[in-house]
Amino acid sequence: MTRIVHVSDLHFELAPERLRPGVKQVLDRSAALLRAAEPDLLVVTGDLTSYGCFDRDQLHGVRRWLDSLGLEYLVVPGNHDLSANQRRGTAYPIMETYEPVAWERTNFAQAFDQGPMVKRMVGPVNVLGIGLRAGDPDASLVQLASELDALRTPALVLGHYPLCVTKDQGVLASFGYQGYIEGERDRLLVMLQGQPLVRGYLCGHVHAQTVTALGEDLYQLSAGSLGLGASAGWIIDLTAERLEIRSIRGAGPERFWPDDLCGGLDPLDYHLWCDAEPMVLSLAH
Repeated sequence: MTRIVHVSDLHFELAPERLRPGVKQVLDRSAALLRAAEPDLLVVTGDLTSYGCFDRDQLHGVRRWLDSLGLEYLVVPGNHDLSANQRRGTAYPIMETYEPVAWERTNFAQAFDQGPMVKRMVGPVNVLGIGLRAGDPDASLVQLASELDALRTPALVLGHYPLCVTKDQGVLASFGYQGYIEGERDRLLVMLQGQPLVRGYLCGHVHAQTVTALGEDLYQLSAGSLGLGASAGWIIDLTAERLEIRSIRGAGPERFWPDDLCGGLDPLDYHLWCDAEPMVLSLAH
């Protein structure tokens, strides 16, 4: 059996912490839980930092933290690590500073020394990760399309932004890819739906742990925010025949969004996957 652990939205900050003082302590407490899960691969789907777009040292800091875990890991950037578009950069000039430069000159690429698409073979599945900006200036989707065309074994794809809404009510009915990567979202969704060997799309951004069907035998799994809440992600156990997916909790808050933004639903249920039974997906193809 092979194990992947999926977390997201660390929102790491170097001292002095500004957005949420104490988040580094939460991450350090969560580190023991991640190690105890004994993953063959830890995947982190973006927002590794809160200010990485503006300050490259933040990204170097979170890389040191990830290295300290002693685990194999694979990361993709979120909007706080690689701003999605100029409009967001203008509206949020510190947290989402837009870098109008080629990929290799961005803070994220300089800190993590990786291209806009990454891949890893883990047991029976290919893991393909993508960093995405509006307009796709980095040809991320072109590279991913080539990898998807060449697939001969099942795959999981990593990105930061959900490709469909994660909740029908409350703030998450309209917060996701909207305002970040609308056109690129459409292209990516069609690509994934057109490749039957893709079994899952793993993402973050919404600070909630959700499962959403994207098509037949294709599911979107969003992890919460390990640092800010909901501090939860996924354990994905793989055999040659199937995936078994269950929740893993971090050491941070169980909720992120205020109760009045949860659309009248129970706030805990709004943020967390509460099914005690693992979700099982076939790898048959």
